[in-house]
Amino acid sequence: MKTINLLYIRLLQVSILLASTPLWASASTDSDVSATCRLEKISTERLPDLNIPRSGHNVCYVNGELTIIGGHTSGFIPTPTAEYYKDGKWHLLQTVYNHDGGFSVILKSGKVLIGGGFEKHLGIGQTFVVETYDPIYHTFDGFGCLEQKRVSARAIELDSGQVIISGNWYADDAIEKYDGKETFTHFKNVSQQRTLPYIFRTSKDNALLFSGMDTHGQPYDTIVVDQLHGKSFRPSLFETWKPLFHDMPFNCDNCFIGDETRNLYTYLFPIIDQDGQVAIAQVQDTIFSVLPTTSPIPMKSQWSTIKYNSPIIVNRKTHHAYLVGIDNTFRHYILSIDYGQEPAPMTLYYTDPIENAGGDLPVLTEDGNILLTGGKNGNVSNGKVSNNFRPFGTALLLRLDKNATTQGTSFSWLWFIPVILLVLLVGYLAMRSSYKKKGGTDSKEDTSHPEDKSLSAANELLMQRICLLMEEQKPFLNCELKVSDVATMLATNSRYISESIKATRGTTFVHFINTYRVTYAQQLLRQQHDIKMTEVYIKSGFANETSFFRTFKAHTGMTPKEWLQTLPDY
Repeated sequence: MKTINLLYIRLLQVSILLASTPLWASASTDSDVSATCRLEKISTERLPDLNIPRSGHNVCYVNGELTIIGGHTSGFIPTPTAEYYKDGKWHLLQTVYNHDGGFSVILKSGKVLIGGGFEKHLGIGQTFVVETYDPIYHTFDGFGCLEQKRVSARAIELDSGQVIISGNWYADDAIEKYDGKETFTHFKNVSQQRTLPYIFRTSKDNALLFSGMDTHGQPYDTIVVDQLHGKSFRPSLFETWKPLFHDMPFNCDNCFIGDETRNLYTYLFPIIDQDGQVAIAQVQDTIFSVLPTTSPIPMKSQWSTIKYNSPIIVNRKTHHAYLVGIDNTFRHYILSIDYGQEPAPMTLYYTDPIENAGGDLPVLTEDGNILLTGGKNGNVSNGKVSNNFRPFGTALLLRLDKNATTQGTSFSWLWFIPVILLVLLVGYLAMRSSYKKKGGTDSKEDTSHPEDKSLSAANELLMQRICLLMEEQKPFLNCELKVSDVATMLATNSRYISESIKATRGTTFVHFINTYRVTYAQQLLRQQHDIKMTEVYIKSGFANETSFFRTFKAHTGMTPKEWLQTLPDY
């Protein structure tokens, strides 16, 4: 009977694996693409080449036109030009200054603010120069001067019309402010010198800044987040994950998924761990967390390892976020994340091999496709390496619309898999029942159950829902919060909540909730220098001061006062 049991278990396992794995994955045992992440091939369209091959440029959609500004061309020489696409061709414009590696931001006025960049060929030096682009008249106007020379900076416009600018390369960094008219002034020093920082709004007049790299391109072991108004802090997320670095200009509002009308300022950005696994992070206010997805982000296809080399770009109309990558076979990839669902389903789109095309500066078109313009891909093509000295002039449209076709699902024999599973299962149960009726017993019971994996997956999914509830609604701020309250909010029962926390975090409900309370108390202490401890414990959800101090020290190893003294600007 033991032999029969093992035989049927093995047959069931093989059948289940066959049923859950797409046929495209079976072509290669090295494929890392999960069965829960669909793979789809998409068509591409080659638009006319740019007038000037370039990299290090800015890309934006203004006045309904795709517009390319600045960068450097062949030989690593800055080009004082721009181009916009209209009527099936690129129209060349002259800029006032060079902006190779400069920043740009689309203003509420409809104009584009462009500033900074390398001063000389080969990516040397920094500049003060600033100008605006008027997309109505296709004209550039040099009008001002940055407070300090910059390259590899980023900028964002606040609701007040003021623009915040930070970041630099091989030079000092600080935060400066543009008044929306003509003046740039120093606003605040930074806790860490950064290159190409993320600048995310947290309210109408506040923002946070962070980067994983210093101004010499060296990664930080400990990442500090600065705020325009408030103290700097260190998110626990960055103890395990680091921001995925992209060496390119980028408008940070391209990854905004919030709702300004409801004062929800939420952004997405890619992160990477020490093993090279990529994930998606979200930040709302000052809370950093990993976006729950239905599976890990695939790092390999059946052809090669995928190198993700872009920031997140978001289609807020469809609630989809996109991460672009490439492999050494010249296939381009677009990972689509449906962040409107929980956990977020993913689809990995791929192209046929395309040589002589960059992939490091994607932009979302008005009809929801992805366009790659110029840039480099770091691979060898036709015996030459694509790098800063040999940028492309290619404009490649990757279609995410009706042309996408799911791979490996057209074979009719897949319909027989459920039948096979059913026959195997019925046969197994019948033989086991017959054996027991005859008085037989198993010599040794198999203590492993197929349900264990399903239970583990269910616990993980419920845990993701619990964490999202904590981060979005913050029920832990209620000092009387009970496990039954959380169960009611998630339309489940208390036992499932407790079991999920125990199975995935190895702790109790109370300890799990207190972790959020301590983190929130740390946030209050960072942001409000003069706040009283009584106010901190009440606002953080603790029932009394004794509980607050005992729990804070249990989680951090320090009293609140001792912890404050460890902050760099305290």
